[in-house]
Amino acid sequence: MMGPVWRPEVLLPLTFLAAIVVGAFALMLPGMHDGTVGLLEAFFTATSAVCVTGLIVVDTGTAFTPQGQGVVLLLIQLGGLGIMTFSVLAMVIAGRRVSLQQAAAIRDTFTPVGSWSMPKLLAAIFGFTLVIEAIGFWFLRRADMSLWESAFHSVSAFCNAGFSLWSTSLQDKAANVLVPCTVLFVIGGLGFTTLLEIARNVWPRRANVRRFSLHARIVLVTTVILWGGGTLLLTLTEGGDVRNAWFMAASTRTAGFDSTPVDEMSGASLFIMIPMMFIGASPGSTGGGVKTTTLALAVLLALATLRGQDKVKAAQREIPRDLTRRMFAVLAFSAVIVFVTIFLLNLFEGDRADRVLVYAFEAVSAFATVGLSTGVTPDLSTASKVLLCIVMFIGRIGSLSLFVLLVRDARPSRVRYPEERIQIG
Repeated sequence: MMGPVWRPEVLLPLTFLAAIVVGAFALMLPGMHDGTVGLLEAFFTATSAVCVTGLIVVDTGTAFTPQGQGVVLLLIQLGGLGIMTFSVLAMVIAGRRVSLQQAAAIRDTFTPVGSWSMPKLLAAIFGFTLVIEAIGFWFLRRADMSLWESAFHSVSAFCNAGFSLWSTSLQDKAANVLVPCTVLFVIGGLGFTTLLEIARNVWPRRANVRRFSLHARIVLVTTVILWGGGTLLLTLTEGGDVRNAWFMAASTRTAGFDSTPVDEMSGASLFIMIPMMFIGASPGSTGGGVKTTTLALAVLLALATLRGQDKVKAAQREIPRDLTRRMFAVLAFSAVIVFVTIFLLNLFEGDRADRVLVYAFEAVSAFATVGLSTGVTPDLSTASKVLLCIVMFIGRIGSLSLFVLLVRDARPSRVRYPEERIQIG
C-alpha cells in the first residue's frame, strides 16, 4: 500500500515544487544570466515556466543567456506535459510497475481514453507533442526566425506558456508568425484526448467515421463560442481592430502572448479578458483556468434548472450528478483563491482604489496560468511577487489535486438526518 507521500494529490505538487526549486538554482548558476538575476527573479521565472504561466519580472531574451533560456525552455516543456507524466514514463521505460493510483490519476487527467494501456497513452501524448511542436518549428522557421527562436516559440506556444525571446512578445509581428503561434496554443489548449479524437476521425482506420464523445464536442463547441465571442467583444472595445482582437481572444485563454500592449488596452477590454482568463483552456491540456467543460456544465445546469428539469442533459446524454458537485467545488475553490489574491495584492501595494482592476487582472492571469500583464509585474513588491508565485503554483496543480481528491468513490454515510429546505435567490 502506498504511503501518504506517494498519493497522487501529494506527489503531483511535490514533483512540480521540486522542478521549480531545481530550475531556480539552475538559473542562478554562472553563465545562465547577465548578472541582474537574483534569487527572487530566478525563483519567479522558474515558477512561471514550470506552471506555464508567462509572467516575468526580468526580460527572458536579454536577462538570460542562451544557456539560461535553454533551462527556461526545458522547464516549460516539463510543466506543459506535467511532471507526473514524465515520472510515469520513466517508470514504464525502466520496466517498473506503475501503481494503480498513479495510473488512475493520469487517466483522470486525460479522460476519456477508453481502455488504453499506460504505455500507449504516454506514447500518444509524447508523440502528439513532438509532432505538433516540430510542425510549428517548421512554420516559424519559414517565417525567417532563427533556429533557436523557432524552437523556443514553438514549444512555448504549444505549452501555452507565453514566454518570448522578444521584449514586446508578438507585438508588430507579421501574420506568418502570429498564425502559427495561434494554431499552436489553440491546439495545446484543446487537451490531448480531444486531439486524439480529432485525429481518429480525420484519419479513420475503417471506412466509417467514429462519433465524437460528449467531452470532445463540449470542448470544441465551447472553444469556438469563447473565441468567436471574445473576438467580437474585443473588436468593439478596441476600435474595430479585428486582427488583434482575433489573436488576443485566443491568447487570453491561457496562452499569454500579446499582439498589442495590454497596458494600452481599454478598461472595458481588460474587464472582458478577466473572465476569459478565468475560464482558460480545456481538461488534459497545457493550459490553465477552471476549464471550458466546467463553464459548459455550469451553463447546462443553469438552463436545466430554469426549465424545471432535474437532470442535466446534452446531445441526448445525461451528465452524472457527481460531476455537478465537482464543478461547484472547482468554481468555489478558484473564486476564493482569486478573491484572496486580489485583496492581498491591493493590501501589499498600498490599497489604491484606482488600481483594483489592474491587480484583479494580474491575480486572474497568475491563477489561470495565462501570463498576460498590464506591465506591473516587475515593479511589484517582494511580498506581491512571492504571492504570485504561490498563486501560479496553486493555479497549476491546485485544481488537478482537488480533482484527484474529488474523483474518489464517496463513502455512503451510515447516519441520515431529516431534510429541511432553505431559500435560494
